[in-house]
Order: sequence, then structure tokens, then C-alpha cells
Amino acid sequence: MEKKNKTLNYFIWFLVILIVVVGAWIIFEGKLKSNSGTPYTVYNGYLIYELRDEKSLRYLVEAVADDVKYDHYFKNYPSDLLNLSYEEGIREKVLYKDLEKSIKKDKIYFSYDPKMDGVEVLTAGTIIQILGNSNAGIFKIPIVISVSEDNNNPDFPIKTCKDATKEQGVIELRYGESKIYSEGECVIVQGNNIEEFKKNNDLLGYILLGVI
Repeated sequence: MEKKNKTLNYFIWFLVILIVVVGAWIIFEGKLKSNSGTPYTVYNGYLIYELRDEKSLRYLVEAVADDVKYDHYFKNYPSDLLNLSYEEGIREKVLYKDLEKSIKKDKIYFSYDPKMDGVEVLTAGTIIQILGNSNAGIFKIPIVISVSEDNNNPDFPIKTCKDATKEQGVIELRYGESKIYSEGECVIVQGNNIEEFKKNNDLLGYILLGVI
């Protein structure tokens, strides 16, 4: 069991890195290519392109920060998520250690239950891209992947909501009733299955961008 947990965690970490790298490549490519000709809608002032093929439908959102265009991908359209439960002010809770001065957090731990399916964890890939300090990141906050329970793997720090402070935030992926809420300085993305995690992580991503 210990070996299996370590293998799963390394696999998840590898895929998270891949997501961030691919996100950076997408941004670079976006500077070279135009989305002209792709069907789109305007939602709350944001261009949202519809990318459809035989197997899937995704939505590409153009966001601009400091004169740089960032493209991020979502599984769900914003208006399809408005019936989900989320706490008002959750964006500010995630981003800032000093809201009045707009000073962002020093670091954010993204923590997941090591018993989770890897696919459930990876539904948060867009959030990690948006927040992180790679080329794909809009907010440039260092993200550390962690676990919420000890799984005998010293390579992944154990972080729970008890560790969240104004300076160092925690976003915890947790099983339970589908919703996004906070406990103190901690933000919890909660769901019971992969579809609920996809929707709630998309919702939080849209909230962070200001689309919702």
C-alpha cells in the first residue's frame, strides 16, 4: 500500500507539472496564433471560445493581466455553474493576505486526500495554472502540492486547514457535500465524485478570473 501511494503521488505531481508546462506553451502559442474563426460568446466581458471535436467540448477563456493575454481551458460554461453552492468573497480569501492593500499571499498549499483518485485531483489543474508563478500563472503565487493525511511519503508535506494563515493559504480538495467554502483562512473545494470536482474546480477558476 505504501509503495502504491508513493507511485500515485509521484504520478499526480508529474501530471501537475505537465499541466503547468502545457499551459505555458499554450500562452506562448496564443501570442502567435489568433482565435479568429472560432465560435465564441461574451460572458461578463470575457471572450469564451467554444472548442469542439468528436470526443469533447471545452471552453477557452481569454484573460488579460498586465497587458499579457492568458488562455485557460474549462470543461463547463460559466452560466451552467451558477446553481452550485459557493461562499461569497471566496476569491479574496484565496488570493490576499492584505485585501485593503491588494497584497497577495506568500504561498498557497494545494492539499488533497491521498486516497483520492488521481483524475479527481487533476480536475484542479486550471486553478493551479491560474494561481501559480509559472508563465501560465496570472497571480504568480507559489503553489506547493501537499496532502491532507500522512501517507508515509516525505516528498509531500502534510497540510490541512489548521495550517492556513493569511500569509500562507491552503486550498483543500475534500470529499463531501458539493460546495466551495472556507474555514478560517482555508478554502475547501468539496465534492463526491469526478463530475462534482470538475464543476467546482471550474467554478473556482472562473471566480478567480472574475468571469463569475
